Amino acid sequence: MKAKLRGHHLICLNFFRGEGYSEDFIRNIYSVIGKEIIEIVTGPDDVCSRCPYLKEDMCNNPEYSDEMILLQDSEALRLLEFKPGMRVDWRMISDKLTGIMGDWKARFCRECGYRNVCFG
Repeated sequence: MKAKLRGHHLICLNFFRGEGYSEDFIRNIYSVIGKEIIEIVTGPDDVCSRCPYLKEDMCNNPEYSDEMILLQDSEALRLLEFKPGMRVDWRMISDKLTGIMGDWKARFCRECGYRNVCFG
């Protein structure tokens, strides 16, 4: 089975520690990260499908604008050298993380509400 994921989730889900908005949301993420093949999509994905902040295919989280999420998506794809429509696996993603995490953290993790979850 495959998961459909947007750009920034390709990076951020590697640091998922079982915390989220609700038990349903957390269970959904576990089901997504349990899938072997990932199809890269633009816009809302399998994680977003259970997010309480998804409204009319846009992120309405008060901490993040939809524009910021889209910027993260495009930057994640650029750094990972992936394109929408590609199919990848978790190993392909994790093999690239070491080389890009410095850039990603400097640009996006400082202001992220999950940074303490991801990096202690």
